[in-house]
Amino acid sequence: MARVLRLPDHGRLLVCTDLQGCMRDYQRMVQIFEQALLEHQGDAHLLFTGDLIHGPHIDEEDWPDFLGEYYRDASGEVMIAYAGLAAQYPGRVHALLGNHEHGHIGGPHTAKFAADEVALLEHILGPAATARMRGIIHTFALAAVSKCGAVFTHGAPAAQCDSVADLEAADLSGAQYASPLDVLDTPVVGKILWARSATQREAQRFVKAMGGTMCIYGHDVVPEGFEKVGDEQIVVSTSFGVFDTNKVYVSLDLSARYKGVQDLRIGKEILPLYPDVALARLGGRARSA
Repeated sequence: MARVLRLPDHGRLLVCTDLQGCMRDYQRMVQIFEQALLEHQGDAHLLFTGDLIHGPHIDEEDWPDFLGEYYRDASGEVMIAYAGLAAQYPGRVHALLGNHEHGHIGGPHTAKFAADEVALLEHILGPAATARMRGIIHTFALAAVSKCGAVFTHGAPAAQCDSVADLEAADLSGAQYASPLDVLDTPVVGKILWARSATQREAQRFVKAMGGTMCIYGHDVVPEGFEKVGDEQIVVSTSFGVFDTNKVYVSLDLSARYKGVQDLRIGKEILPLYPDVALARLGGRARSA
């Protein structure tokens, strides 16, 4: 398992965050990716920034508004579909490890929609499908870097890294944790997978260590679709916890060089997942770190 995915310096990159078992949004991203392949003579990449799994098991009549658009969890199906897509387009479909995937390969077990989401999903899947899912997760990187300046993680860029080598050396086994809470205090893995925010100083240090200018990540839910934090950070919400009107993904030119998140423009790099739906508030938010 390579800890760091190194993207090429050419082509189009599409970035999607936090599906959490939503098959409909997964299929929509595949549609957008395959259209990009046609438009860019096959030179396009698709990156999921973690948490493809562990969605809600709630009936529609009991669905709370804060969870965004209603859907039924299809985590197992999403993982199999992802693996099939990656096999169909070798070297062009990628995923980062999220805190929810980490639980299946040694990390702490999450408890968003069940007391133990890892145990629940593995029970639903059964031993054979669970083993296959774990094999897929082991192909996920911890972070991605690019020559265009963008660095990609699941959580906020608060990890204490001096170079890419610190990520390459990261231990994901979980063997060093005396308790599940210990991961939250680890300077690299815990921050990359669990941090919801990073100070400007933390973000600047991290993206510089990665050779970049900005970090694009998910993990936290932004109901408006995205939030720029200073010059170095942008939180993107493509799927989970957001209504269709505000779901967004990011489209980057890998041959360009972005100076910071202010170079990411609505309608150019920040795009609606469902453009046929009237966007209520595609203004996002901006705040200082």
